[in-house]
Amino acid sequence: MPNWRKYWPHACALAALLAVFSLYTRPEFLVDLANQVWACF
Repeated sequence: MPNWRKYWPHACALAALLAVFSLYTRPEFLVDLANQVWACF
């Protein structure tokens, strides 16, 4: 059995990168998010 504690930070980082990359495939989401952030100011 491999030592999973050694690899979980890499797995979490990879999951976060894949999540961000998937958002770039939907530009309308990024525009909505930018508009919401800009509305705070």
